[in-house]
Amino acid sequence: MPASLSVKSASYKTYGVSGKTLADIAKSIKKVGPVDPNDKKRVAFLTTTELDCALTRARYKPDGKPKLDKKSGWYEAKAKVDSLSLTLIPTVECPKRQVSGLSARALVEWFRFYAACLLHEAKHLDKAKKECEKIAKEVDKLRGTGMADSEAKAQAAANDDLAEAIRIFFFDNRERLNELHRKFDHSTHHGEKQGALLDTSIQ
Repeated sequence: MPASLSVKSASYKTYGVSGKTLADIAKSIKKVGPVDPNDKKRVAFLTTTELDCALTRARYKPDGKPKLDKKSGWYEAKAKVDSLSLTLIPTVECPKRQVSGLSARALVEWFRFYAACLLHEAKHLDKAKKECEKIAKEVDKLRGTGMADSEAKAQAAANDDLAEAIRIFFFDNRERLNELHRKFDHSTHHGEKQGALLDTSIQ
């Protein structure tokens, strides 16, 4: 496929939490946890994804042979993507796993909660990757057109038109991944329906 997608390994950013009980740790998270960009609330874990498009290194090629308009004497050319690199860059913000002061039972619950949250964040990444694969296919379908008094000039104009079409496409879809994450978090209550809920009643 001309538009190729690569996925970078997730970058993990950790923050410290403290407390001698799970309730204390939950309060700590509400004070220092990352802020979800959609509901503006602090959460324990947050996955963000950026799709980088290397437009300056993109290459285009003719989509068929330029056609000559006999009345005007000008050529009409079309262009399609020859190669374009897309890179998905994920970042996961999470609390440090090691905490001190908890009882044995509370520590087991904390590790369970932590694992459930990581599983939820992994699903965020999986959904983002699939969405970016769709985006790559959509970019492949874009075409540029150009007209000029020579085949070479017409093809160059078509290439420029395609480059502009791709820029507009990414501008129009700039919130697409964030919206994907918002819908997933809304449907799962930030993973709580999948077990990512800390039982603060455990002492």
